[in-house]
Amino acid sequence: MEATRQIYWNIAFGMAIYGLAAVAVGFAARGVFRRVQLWKLGGAALRTDRMGERARGLVAEIFGHRRLLRDPVPGVAHLFVFYGFLVELIATGMIAVQEWTGIHYLKGPLYLGYSLVSDVFGLLGLVGCGIFLWRRGVQKVPRLHTVTDDWIAIGLLALVFAQGFVVEGFRIAATELRQNPGLAVWSPGGFLVAKAVSGLSEGALHAVHRGVWWFHAFTAFGLLGYMAYGKFNHIWFGTANILLRNLEPSGKLGHFDIDKALESDPDGDVVLGTSQIEQYPWKSLLDLDACMNCGRCEAVCPASQSGVPLSPRKLIQDMKAHLTEVGPASLLARLAKGETVAGVAGAGNGGAAGGDAVAARSPLFGDAPENATDPRPAVLEVELWGCRTCGACTQECPVFIEHIPKIVDMRRHLVMTESKMSDAAQLMLKNMDDRMHPWAKAPHNRDEWYQDLDVKILGDGATAEYLYWVGCTGAMIDRNIQVTRAMVKVLKAAGVDFAILGSEEVCTGDPARRVGGEFTFQLCAKQNIETLSNYGVKKIITTCPHCFNSYKNEYPDFGGNYEVVHHTQLIEELIRAGKLKLKSGLESLTYHDPCYLGRHNGVYEAPRAVLDTLAAPGGRIEMERSQSKSLCCGAGGGYAWMDDDPTTRINHMRLADVKECGAKTAAVSCPFCMQMFDDALKTLDPGKTIRAADIAELVAEALEA
Repeated sequence: MEATRQIYWNIAFGMAIYGLAAVAVGFAARGVFRRVQLWKLGGAALRTDRMGERARGLVAEIFGHRRLLRDPVPGVAHLFVFYGFLVELIATGMIAVQEWTGIHYLKGPLYLGYSLVSDVFGLLGLVGCGIFLWRRGVQKVPRLHTVTDDWIAIGLLALVFAQGFVVEGFRIAATELRQNPGLAVWSPGGFLVAKAVSGLSEGALHAVHRGVWWFHAFTAFGLLGYMAYGKFNHIWFGTANILLRNLEPSGKLGHFDIDKALESDPDGDVVLGTSQIEQYPWKSLLDLDACMNCGRCEAVCPASQSGVPLSPRKLIQDMKAHLTEVGPASLLARLAKGETVAGVAGAGNGGAAGGDAVAARSPLFGDAPENATDPRPAVLEVELWGCRTCGACTQECPVFIEHIPKIVDMRRHLVMTESKMSDAAQLMLKNMDDRMHPWAKAPHNRDEWYQDLDVKILGDGATAEYLYWVGCTGAMIDRNIQVTRAMVKVLKAAGVDFAILGSEEVCTGDPARRVGGEFTFQLCAKQNIETLSNYGVKKIITTCPHCFNSYKNEYPDFGGNYEVVHHTQLIEELIRAGKLKLKSGLESLTYHDPCYLGRHNGVYEAPRAVLDTLAAPGGRIEMERSQSKSLCCGAGGGYAWMDDDPTTRINHMRLADVKECGAKTAAVSCPFCMQMFDDALKTLDPGKTIRAADIAELVAEALEA
């Protein structure tokens, strides 16, 4: 007898389930449509370019679980659930195709394989659900902020998987267990259930099978309809968010030309920064709905770990709740006034006048209310100021939510519209406006560090292949002047043709842009671009990853296009080309990845290749948190000049990582990381058992040897 089974065995009117499916799909589509309407409140955002690259990335993330597997246990659990559900969905679809076409193809070897594969993946799905329940109910993983919806979602999914085996088991017990045992074993999940209930009478098996079958049908299609409203809506919104993800380097912030905006609106009503949810691009609103509240961003956020009141997870969830609260009324108000609501492709600049009253009652951000009756803002200002813009949250998010632009846009409004910021941030911006550098009491001028060195200066009429961009900290702060001088020594030893700007250098504007001072940033950027254009500069070397990021990723928006190389990249090229002869032998060495070189720009291997040249065999040690999982030093987002009140300082946590790996030398490649390591060492290592040194210094020392 050929291996097969009767579809809808023991079930009358089984085809009625397709009507239930249609209702469930319609209910889900309604939920998705209602959220899409809210996204239309947002302004323009082009996210349909480079669709081939987007599609390839989507396939890698969805089917390869590339980001999800960065955290292996929940990643594997999700992999089991995803493929378990997908295979069961395909298996159900194959039955539908057979019934609707009348072609009975599920038979013989195909049926045996169909039965085995669908059961195995269903069991894996159950295992995945079990891991999720264990982590939430028993382990109580801190980053999992479990709410009722989580239990409903996981419970429903586990129930659907389990019901499938129960239905199958009762059918096998009645039709195959004794009659055709060789066929029954090809459905291992159902076979186990069948063995457990084999003692029941035939009538009982039929009755229970029929009842559970219909219960399973209603549960499964109830789950399908629920997928647009609860925990599982990330299936739709998360998939869309991955496809429409930011393809630019994450260190690049959104650009708008303030001068042109002011010229186009002489009355001064230009929106500077974001104060209402509708002023975000539509893609930022999609971000909010894509968030699944998994807490991965919170777990890696250095600000959260230090104890300051910022959780990127909570911030996104609070903004999502705010959109849900004020969005429908804002949308209706626009339509009532006859205003055009932008399509998803985006048109306009956001900011609905019709929603002003709603937003005023429930502000997007602000201080904590003094009275219980006052409306509480969705986001507290103190949360906005906790961010170091390190990018760890964005790197870990499985659905590619972009946290930093949202925070910086709100900072822009506070700084440029309300002039509301800390005294330290205000002083830093004032210094940049007045002196074109952020340091209030810099011990040196820009041209002091090279007075005894033979270096070419473009302003003196010199020409060179490279401009060595020293940066404010590299030129003015004692510890980093040592790094700058070491880099000059390395460049000369390798015969690199370079020159500097000297006193004509001004800050790239990076610190101002990160704290929200966009006007100051653009002032610096335009002046630098004009200066470099006058000298015909095409190639730039930087020792600062923040300067590297600005020139490489952000200056092109203003017409400044350069070939930019970080000093660790150039040194690695010079070593490979045989232009630097170095003595190796360094023992007990580790490397700290700067956020703006590593996570934001993907430069991980060049610094390590240089250190491997310098280190003795086995001398370089990786910290547990390294490369894309590196912990921020704590200086980003303007915190080289600002301070807050953490429970534990971020740079102290990073120094603890160095101590834990046992290294005696912490190699860095960023002036701000050097600053933070030096501060931590003074406090936590008075015996000077650990040394912080820039890679340029280590290379220069190897030359001396």
